[in-house]
Amino acid sequence: MSRLLHVLPHPGGGGESVVRVLENSLSEHQHARLYLSTQREPLRSLPSLSTGIPRTLRAARRADLVHVVGDMSAVLMIPALQRRRSLFGTHGLHMLRRGPAPARSIIRAVVAAADRTVCSSESERVELASLLDSDLQPRLVAVPNGIALHPLPSPDERAAAREALELAPDAVVGLSMGQLEPRKEPLLAVEAAAAVARQGVPFVLLVAGDGPLIDQVRGEGVRALGFREDTELLLAAADIFILPSSREGLALALLEAMGHGLACVVSDVPGNREAVGDAGLVHPVGDVDALAAALARLASDPIERERLGAAARARVEERFTSTRFVSDMRRVIGEVLTA
Repeated sequence: MSRLLHVLPHPGGGGESVVRVLENSLSEHQHARLYLSTQREPLRSLPSLSTGIPRTLRAARRADLVHVVGDMSAVLMIPALQRRRSLFGTHGLHMLRRGPAPARSIIRAVVAAADRTVCSSESERVELASLLDSDLQPRLVAVPNGIALHPLPSPDERAAAREALELAPDAVVGLSMGQLEPRKEPLLAVEAAAAVARQGVPFVLLVAGDGPLIDQVRGEGVRALGFREDTELLLAAADIFILPSSREGLALALLEAMGHGLACVVSDVPGNREAVGDAGLVHPVGDVDALAAALARLASDPIERERLGAAARARVEERFTSTRFVSDMRRVIGEVLTA
Protein backbone atom coordinates (compact mmCIF):
# COMPACT_ATOMS: atom_id res chain seq x y z
CA MET A 1 0.00 0.00 0.00
CA SER A 2 1.56 3.27 -1.14
CA ARG A 3 1.72 6.21 1.27
CA LEU A 4 0.29 9.43 -0.16
CA LEU A 5 0.90 12.75 1.57
CA HIS A 6 -1.53 15.54 0.63
CA VAL A 7 -0.21 19.03 1.37
CA LEU A 8 -2.62 21.96 1.57
CA PRO A 9 -1.97 25.64 2.30
CA HIS A 10 -4.58 25.88 5.08
CA PRO A 11 -7.80 24.24 6.30
CA GLY A 12 -10.94 24.87 4.27
CA GLY A 13 -11.56 25.78 0.67
CA GLY A 14 -11.97 23.77 -2.50
CA GLY A 15 -8.56 22.15 -2.27
CA GLU A 16 -9.54 20.39 0.92
CA SER A 17 -12.71 19.10 -0.76
CA VAL A 18 -10.63 17.67 -3.60
CA VAL A 19 -8.29 15.89 -1.19
CA ARG A 20 -11.21 14.53 0.80
CA VAL A 21 -12.63 12.90 -2.34
CA LEU A 22 -9.28 11.22 -3.03
CA GLU A 23 -8.95 10.01 0.56
CA ASN A 24 -12.45 8.51 0.49
CA SER A 25 -12.15 6.96 -2.98
CA LEU A 26 -8.58 5.70 -3.40
CA SER A 27 -8.65 3.04 -0.69
CA GLU A 28 -5.75 1.20 -2.30
CA HIS A 29 -3.46 3.89 -0.87
CA GLN A 30 -2.68 5.09 2.65
CA HIS A 31 -3.42 8.80 3.00
CA ALA A 32 -2.07 11.55 5.25
CA ARG A 33 -2.98 15.23 5.12
CA LEU A 34 -0.98 18.21 6.37
CA TYR A 35 -1.53 21.97 6.29
CA LEU A 36 1.32 24.43 5.90
CA SER A 37 -0.56 27.03 7.95
CA THR A 38 -3.46 27.09 10.36
CA GLN A 39 -4.69 30.41 8.92
CA ARG A 40 -6.14 31.39 5.54
CA GLU A 41 -5.18 35.09 5.59
CA PRO A 42 -1.56 35.63 4.41
CA LEU A 43 -0.30 37.84 7.25
CA ARG A 44 -1.92 35.75 9.97
CA SER A 45 -0.45 32.60 8.44
CA LEU A 46 3.20 33.57 8.97
CA PRO A 47 3.67 32.30 12.55
CA SER A 48 2.25 28.85 11.79
CA LEU A 49 4.19 28.59 8.51
CA SER A 50 7.44 28.67 10.48
CA THR A 51 6.53 25.33 12.03
CA GLY A 52 4.24 23.96 9.33
CA ILE A 53 6.81 23.98 6.53
CA PRO A 54 9.57 22.05 8.36
CA ARG A 55 7.03 19.56 9.76
CA THR A 56 5.63 18.89 6.28
CA LEU A 57 9.07 18.54 4.69
CA ARG A 58 9.97 15.93 7.32
CA ALA A 59 6.76 14.03 6.71
CA ALA A 60 7.37 14.09 2.96
CA ARG A 61 10.51 11.98 3.42
CA ARG A 62 8.33 9.07 4.58
CA ALA A 63 5.81 9.32 1.71
CA ASP A 64 5.82 7.34 -1.51
CA LEU A 65 4.10 10.22 -3.30
CA VAL A 66 3.69 13.87 -2.31
CA HIS A 67 0.61 15.68 -3.64
CA VAL A 68 0.81 19.46 -3.14
CA VAL A 69 -2.32 21.54 -3.78
CA GLY A 70 -2.02 25.18 -4.88
CA ASP A 71 0.83 27.08 -6.49
CA MET A 72 1.99 28.95 -3.38
CA SER A 73 2.09 25.69 -1.41
CA ALA A 74 4.06 24.06 -4.23
CA VAL A 75 6.65 26.85 -4.20
CA LEU A 76 7.23 26.24 -0.49
CA MET A 77 7.41 22.48 -1.08
CA ILE A 78 9.83 22.45 -4.04
CA PRO A 79 12.41 20.38 -2.08
CA ALA A 80 9.79 17.69 -1.41
CA LEU A 81 8.57 17.75 -5.02
CA GLN A 82 12.14 17.22 -6.22
CA ARG A 83 13.09 14.43 -3.81
CA ARG A 84 9.95 12.29 -3.88
CA ARG A 85 7.55 11.09 -6.55
CA SER A 86 5.21 14.03 -6.71
CA LEU A 87 2.15 15.78 -8.05
CA PHE A 88 1.50 19.53 -8.14
CA GLY A 89 -2.23 20.35 -8.24
CA THR A 90 -2.73 23.84 -9.69
CA HIS A 91 -6.17 24.48 -8.16
CA GLY A 92 -6.72 27.90 -9.74
CA LEU A 93 -3.14 29.15 -10.25
CA HIS A 94 -3.91 32.01 -7.87
CA MET A 95 -0.33 33.11 -7.22
CA LEU A 96 0.45 33.16 -10.94
CA ARG A 97 -2.73 35.01 -11.89
CA ARG A 98 -2.42 37.71 -9.26
CA GLY A 99 1.38 37.99 -9.08
CA PRO A 100 4.07 39.96 -10.88
CA ALA A 101 6.08 38.65 -13.82
CA PRO A 102 8.66 36.80 -11.62
CA ALA A 103 5.87 34.43 -10.59
CA ARG A 104 6.15 32.87 -14.05
CA SER A 105 9.72 31.71 -13.51
CA ILE A 106 8.81 30.39 -10.06
CA ILE A 107 5.93 28.34 -11.50
CA ARG A 108 8.28 26.95 -14.14
CA ALA A 109 10.54 25.75 -11.32
CA VAL A 110 7.59 24.05 -9.62
CA VAL A 111 6.55 22.24 -12.80
CA ALA A 112 10.16 21.14 -13.32
CA ALA A 113 10.31 19.79 -9.76
CA ALA A 114 7.09 17.74 -9.89
CA ASP A 115 6.65 14.51 -11.84
CA ARG A 116 3.20 15.65 -12.99
CA THR A 117 1.31 18.92 -12.78
CA VAL A 118 -2.41 18.24 -12.47
CA CYS A 119 -4.41 21.18 -13.82
CA SER A 120 -7.92 21.46 -12.41
CA SER A 121 -9.23 22.71 -15.76
CA GLU A 122 -8.19 22.61 -19.40
CA SER A 123 -7.89 26.41 -19.36
CA GLU A 124 -5.22 26.15 -16.64
CA ARG A 125 -3.31 23.56 -18.67
CA VAL A 126 -3.32 25.82 -21.73
CA GLU A 127 -2.25 28.84 -19.69
CA LEU A 128 0.62 26.95 -18.04
CA ALA A 129 1.75 25.33 -21.30
CA SER A 130 2.19 28.78 -22.84
CA LEU A 131 4.82 29.58 -20.18
CA LEU A 132 6.84 26.39 -20.48
CA ASP A 133 9.52 25.08 -22.79
CA SER A 134 8.52 22.09 -24.89
CA ASP A 135 10.36 19.63 -22.65
CA LEU A 136 8.16 20.49 -19.65
CA GLN A 137 4.79 20.65 -21.41
CA PRO A 138 4.27 16.85 -21.39
CA ARG A 139 4.30 16.95 -17.58
CA LEU A 140 0.97 18.81 -17.63
CA VAL A 141 -2.29 16.89 -17.47
CA ALA A 142 -5.81 18.32 -17.20
CA VAL A 143 -8.03 16.57 -14.65
CA PRO A 144 -11.07 18.84 -14.23
CA ASN A 145 -12.73 18.92 -10.83
CA GLY A 146 -15.83 16.80 -10.35
CA ILE A 147 -18.75 16.43 -7.98
CA ALA A 148 -21.08 13.67 -6.85
CA LEU A 149 -24.47 13.97 -8.52
CA HIS A 150 -27.63 13.55 -6.44
CA PRO A 151 -31.31 13.52 -7.41
CA LEU A 152 -32.76 16.96 -7.96
CA PRO A 153 -34.92 18.25 -5.08
CA SER A 154 -38.61 17.48 -5.40
CA PRO A 155 -41.18 20.31 -5.38
CA ASP A 156 -41.99 19.45 -1.77
CA GLU A 157 -38.30 19.53 -0.76
CA ARG A 158 -37.85 22.82 -2.56
CA ALA A 159 -40.92 24.33 -0.84
CA ALA A 160 -39.65 23.13 2.56
CA ALA A 161 -36.22 24.66 1.95
CA ARG A 162 -37.72 28.01 1.00
CA GLU A 163 -40.01 27.93 4.03
CA ALA A 164 -37.05 27.17 6.31
CA LEU A 165 -35.30 30.28 4.95
CA GLU A 166 -38.48 32.36 5.27
CA LEU A 167 -38.61 33.19 1.57
CA ALA A 168 -41.77 34.57 0.01
CA PRO A 169 -43.51 32.15 -2.38
CA ASP A 170 -43.10 34.53 -5.33
CA ALA A 171 -39.47 35.43 -4.62
CA VAL A 172 -36.84 34.68 -7.24
CA VAL A 173 -33.83 33.60 -5.20
CA GLY A 174 -30.23 34.18 -6.15
CA LEU A 175 -27.44 32.45 -4.26
CA SER A 176 -23.81 33.49 -3.86
CA MET A 177 -21.77 30.98 -1.88
CA GLY A 178 -18.10 31.08 -0.96
CA GLN A 179 -15.35 32.90 0.88
CA LEU A 180 -16.17 36.61 1.22
CA GLU A 181 -12.86 37.95 -0.07
CA PRO A 182 -12.03 40.48 -2.80
CA ARG A 183 -11.26 37.99 -5.60
CA LYS A 184 -14.72 36.45 -5.22
CA GLU A 185 -16.32 39.89 -5.77
CA PRO A 186 -19.30 39.33 -3.43
CA LEU A 187 -19.96 43.07 -3.25
CA LEU A 188 -20.48 43.14 -7.01
CA ALA A 189 -23.24 40.56 -6.59
CA VAL A 190 -24.70 42.63 -3.75
CA GLU A 191 -24.73 45.80 -5.85
CA ALA A 192 -26.29 44.03 -8.84
CA ALA A 193 -28.95 42.37 -6.69
CA ALA A 194 -29.90 45.71 -5.13
CA ALA A 195 -30.23 47.22 -8.62
CA VAL A 196 -32.61 44.42 -9.63
CA ALA A 197 -34.65 44.77 -6.46
CA ARG A 198 -35.01 48.53 -7.06
CA GLN A 199 -36.68 47.71 -10.38
CA GLY A 200 -39.56 46.16 -8.44
CA VAL A 201 -38.55 42.58 -9.26
CA PRO A 202 -39.16 40.21 -6.31
CA PHE A 203 -35.49 39.19 -6.27
CA VAL A 204 -33.66 38.11 -3.13
CA LEU A 205 -29.92 37.43 -2.94
CA LEU A 206 -28.70 34.98 -0.30
CA VAL A 207 -24.99 35.38 0.46
CA ALA A 208 -23.52 32.38 2.26
CA GLY A 209 -19.96 32.54 3.53
CA ASP A 210 -17.54 34.24 5.85
CA GLY A 211 -14.48 36.38 5.32
CA PRO A 212 -13.07 39.90 5.49
CA LEU A 213 -15.94 41.47 3.48
CA ILE A 214 -18.80 40.06 5.52
CA ASP A 215 -19.66 43.35 7.25
CA GLN A 216 -20.14 45.02 3.84
CA VAL A 217 -22.65 42.45 2.59
CA ARG A 218 -25.83 44.44 2.93
CA GLY A 219 -28.32 46.12 0.63
CA GLU A 220 -31.86 46.07 -0.68
CA GLY A 221 -32.98 42.52 -1.35
CA VAL A 222 -29.77 41.06 0.15
CA ARG A 223 -29.51 38.64 3.06
CA ALA A 224 -26.12 37.76 4.56
CA LEU A 225 -26.30 34.24 6.00
CA GLY A 226 -22.73 33.91 7.28
CA PHE A 227 -20.96 30.57 7.14
CA ARG A 228 -23.38 27.72 6.44
CA GLU A 229 -22.89 23.98 6.36
CA ASP A 230 -26.41 23.26 5.05
CA THR A 231 -25.50 23.99 1.44
CA GLU A 232 -28.00 21.39 0.17
CA LEU A 233 -30.80 23.43 1.73
CA LEU A 234 -29.55 26.65 0.14
CA LEU A 235 -29.20 25.07 -3.30
CA ALA A 236 -32.66 23.53 -3.05
CA ALA A 237 -34.18 26.93 -2.26
CA ALA A 238 -32.37 28.91 -4.98
CA ASP A 239 -33.31 29.71 -8.57
CA ILE A 240 -30.06 31.32 -9.76
CA PHE A 241 -26.43 30.86 -8.76
CA ILE A 242 -24.04 33.83 -9.02
CA LEU A 243 -20.24 33.71 -9.20
CA PRO A 244 -18.74 37.08 -10.28
CA SER A 245 -15.11 36.30 -9.32
CA SER A 246 -12.21 38.30 -10.74
CA ARG A 247 -10.01 35.18 -10.43
CA GLU A 248 -11.24 31.62 -10.24
CA GLY A 249 -10.29 28.02 -10.90
CA LEU A 250 -12.90 25.42 -11.76
CA ALA A 251 -15.03 26.25 -8.74
CA LEU A 252 -16.63 23.33 -6.91
CA ALA A 253 -19.42 25.60 -5.66
CA LEU A 254 -20.30 26.43 -9.26
CA LEU A 255 -20.27 22.76 -10.25
CA GLU A 256 -22.51 21.95 -7.26
CA ALA A 257 -24.99 24.63 -8.35
CA MET A 258 -24.96 23.32 -11.91
CA GLY A 259 -25.48 19.78 -10.63
CA HIS A 260 -28.52 21.02 -8.70
CA GLY A 261 -30.01 22.33 -11.93
CA LEU A 262 -29.64 26.04 -11.18
CA ALA A 263 -29.33 28.70 -13.84
CA CYS A 264 -25.88 30.20 -13.37
CA VAL A 265 -24.57 33.73 -13.96
CA VAL A 266 -20.78 33.94 -13.86
CA SER A 267 -17.89 36.25 -14.72
CA ASP A 268 -15.93 35.52 -17.86
CA VAL A 269 -12.74 34.23 -16.22
CA PRO A 270 -11.40 31.07 -17.89
CA GLY A 271 -12.48 28.57 -15.23
CA ASN A 272 -16.04 29.88 -15.14
CA ARG A 273 -16.34 29.87 -18.93
CA GLU A 274 -15.07 26.30 -19.08
CA ALA A 275 -17.53 25.18 -16.42
CA VAL A 276 -20.73 26.66 -17.84
CA GLY A 277 -20.04 26.60 -21.60
CA ASP A 278 -23.36 27.56 -23.19
CA ALA A 279 -25.30 26.38 -20.12
CA GLY A 280 -25.14 29.72 -18.27
CA LEU A 281 -24.91 33.47 -18.67
CA VAL A 282 -21.47 35.06 -18.69
CA HIS A 283 -20.71 38.73 -17.94
CA PRO A 284 -17.46 40.74 -18.14
CA VAL A 285 -15.40 40.76 -14.94
CA GLY A 286 -16.35 43.72 -12.75
CA ASP A 287 -19.30 44.83 -14.91
CA VAL A 288 -22.09 45.37 -12.41
CA ASP A 289 -24.55 46.62 -15.04
CA ALA A 290 -24.09 43.48 -17.15
CA LEU A 291 -24.51 41.30 -14.07
CA ALA A 292 -27.65 43.16 -13.01
CA ALA A 293 -29.08 42.86 -16.52
CA ALA A 294 -28.47 39.10 -16.55
CA LEU A 295 -30.12 38.69 -13.15
CA ALA A 296 -33.11 40.82 -14.18
CA ARG A 297 -33.50 38.79 -17.37
CA LEU A 298 -33.55 35.47 -15.54
CA ALA A 299 -35.71 36.77 -12.69
CA SER A 300 -38.45 37.63 -15.19
CA ASP A 301 -38.15 34.48 -17.33
CA PRO A 302 -38.82 31.18 -15.51
CA ILE A 303 -38.71 29.22 -18.78
CA GLU A 304 -35.16 30.42 -19.49
CA ARG A 305 -34.14 29.62 -15.91
CA GLU A 306 -35.46 26.10 -16.35
CA ARG A 307 -33.72 25.67 -19.71
CA LEU A 308 -30.36 26.84 -18.41
CA GLY A 309 -30.68 24.76 -15.25
CA ALA A 310 -31.37 21.60 -17.25
CA ALA A 311 -28.44 22.34 -19.56
CA ALA A 312 -26.16 22.93 -16.54
CA ARG A 313 -27.14 19.59 -14.99
CA ALA A 314 -26.53 17.79 -18.28
CA ARG A 315 -23.11 19.45 -18.65
CA VAL A 316 -22.01 18.23 -15.21
CA GLU A 317 -23.26 14.72 -15.99
CA GLU A 318 -21.19 14.74 -19.18
CA ARG A 319 -17.96 16.40 -17.99
CA PHE A 320 -17.65 17.05 -14.26
CA THR A 321 -18.57 14.02 -12.16
CA SER A 322 -16.53 12.84 -9.20
CA THR A 323 -16.49 9.36 -10.76
CA ARG A 324 -14.60 10.67 -13.78
CA PHE A 325 -12.32 12.80 -11.55
CA VAL A 326 -11.37 9.85 -9.32
CA SER A 327 -10.75 7.58 -12.32
CA ASP A 328 -8.44 10.14 -13.94
CA MET A 329 -6.57 10.81 -10.69
CA ARG A 330 -6.13 7.07 -10.03
CA ARG A 331 -4.55 6.74 -13.47
CA VAL A 332 -2.20 9.73 -12.98
CA ILE A 333 -1.11 8.61 -9.51
CA GLY A 334 -0.49 5.08 -10.80
CA GLU A 335 1.64 6.39 -13.66
CA VAL A 336 3.80 8.44 -11.29
CA LEU A 337 4.23 5.64 -8.75
CA THR A 338 5.27 3.10 -11.39
CA ALA A 339 7.46 5.37 -13.52
